[in-house]
Amino acid sequence: LNSVSTNNVVKPNVIIILADDLGWNSVGYTTDNMLYLTPVITNLANNGIIMNNFYSQEVCTPSRASLLTGRYPLSIGMQYGMVLATANWGMSLDEITIAEVLKEENYNTHMLGKWHLGHYTPDYLPTSRGFDDYIGFLNGENYYWSKRSPDFNEFIDFLESDQTCYTKYAQDDINEYSTTLYTNKALDIIDNHPTDKSLFLYLAYQAVHDPFIDYDDTYVNGIPDSYLPSDVLEQINASGTGLKRKEYMKSLYLLDQSIGKIYDKLDEKDLLDNTYIIFLSDNGGCHGGGGKNGPLRGSKGSLFEGAVKVNSFISSPLLNSNQGSVYNGLMHISDWFPTILSLVDVDYTPISNNQLDGVNQVPGWNGLTTPRSTMLYNIYTSITDRNFDIWKDGSFAIRNDRYKLMHTYNDVNFGNWYEPTTPIAGDNDLSDTDTYRCAQQFIKGEFTYWLFDLNEDPYEYNNLYDSTNSEHIQAKQSLYSLLPNYLANAKVKPSIVWSNTATDYWKDHDSNVVPWDVEYQINNIPSNVRRSMKSTPKYCETM
Repeated sequence: LNSVSTNNVVKPNVIIILADDLGWNSVGYTTDNMLYLTPVITNLANNGIIMNNFYSQEVCTPSRASLLTGRYPLSIGMQYGMVLATANWGMSLDEITIAEVLKEENYNTHMLGKWHLGHYTPDYLPTSRGFDDYIGFLNGENYYWSKRSPDFNEFIDFLESDQTCYTKYAQDDINEYSTTLYTNKALDIIDNHPTDKSLFLYLAYQAVHDPFIDYDDTYVNGIPDSYLPSDVLEQINASGTGLKRKEYMKSLYLLDQSIGKIYDKLDEKDLLDNTYIIFLSDNGGCHGGGGKNGPLRGSKGSLFEGAVKVNSFISSPLLNSNQGSVYNGLMHISDWFPTILSLVDVDYTPISNNQLDGVNQVPGWNGLTTPRSTMLYNIYTSITDRNFDIWKDGSFAIRNDRYKLMHTYNDVNFGNWYEPTTPIAGDNDLSDTDTYRCAQQFIKGEFTYWLFDLNEDPYEYNNLYDSTNSEHIQAKQSLYSLLPNYLANAKVKPSIVWSNTATDYWKDHDSNVVPWDVEYQINNIPSNVRRSMKSTPKYCETM
């Protein structure tokens, strides 16, 4: 991995808390209307550094891949589509994760929650990608209580793994509400963490992603009211528009309270003063699942700001004079990789085919430089089974410190403005998960070229693409000129092969989602591809 420590002391702990589908303006430090739901998140943010111009990707899989590798989805072949349940596809095994880097630096590395980066062979599991242990679900969504897969609800998608074994999760708390379960596991990890090691915990919560019911009639009305204090519940019922929005709000409150428990545990174990807590969302809210990103335009799955501009902050006493600040510099999710390594004093030099797209943002926080002046949102090209043309049907977006250039569909649903009170079709039916499924492939309409001045028009009302203003023309030319460099570094996304044996294999494993192509082992992969992991976990009946 070619990372070099500069000292032998116990390095700072790092906890990444990733929310799922958290919409813009859902937290108290961006809107007072949500303060009662997010007092912990708001307090942590206000005492840390708020990233006021932060971007993830438009959907789950590309974001998670970019976070863990420090590279654009285009650079790692995950620019289009999400890993689905029976897909023989995952994040390429020649990619290096931040967990791998930190593991070589004497970190204990743990993951809890949503993976969504491939699972058809054991080589793609988190514990083959740098994590010591893992508990969570492998696909893009899960029922909060039963842990069954919404797309295949006869199967349980909940796995436990270390670097020797993986198996179905068989502990008594499997039917605990997932936010509570993951929090309890995180508390156990912190409780048992040795003082002579550094901690890296990647906590990828399921909240606030729908569905908010379960596969049977047990939770047909969503999250039980008894989970929340009566005063909070009253405010949700008074201010929430539609049942899905109200469930989204309840889920958010429970997430916030869980983060508070983790903070308190760090304090109790005297770890807080040497810990960085990083919070972000993988993408904007899905309007069909209670997530409304107004006043930003658009919904999850699109390239409009509402799909990709998300809340993020870092909080720690280690930030010293930067505590309580707002950072307005441009920041992309891939930037967390080099930024974290800088914060924990690890010198990392990627090999030639793993060059980072992310940049270290610490000098920007300190007012020394402007680390990032341009950013690729995404570009749908170099895809084996889709012949996209950026002038006809291949969406892309790119921006500099002011202007955003975009080619995409003018979709009346995914490109709309959704305020918290905007009514949505199907919003009062918690079982309706099909009216609006938020994903890249569902964006339709007239293919349109766009130019926005985000300084003057952050909500993307005024398309300047056909403007004759010389500054606008120059902005377009300048942004177009950046595309060849990005395309030169593109990794081709392979055709996705859908397994016709996965479900039979799951049936043979007590109806649990587990890797099914077990013959494809790491020993078949050239040694120069995988450097840090010497083995792949095998299936075990018990841990």
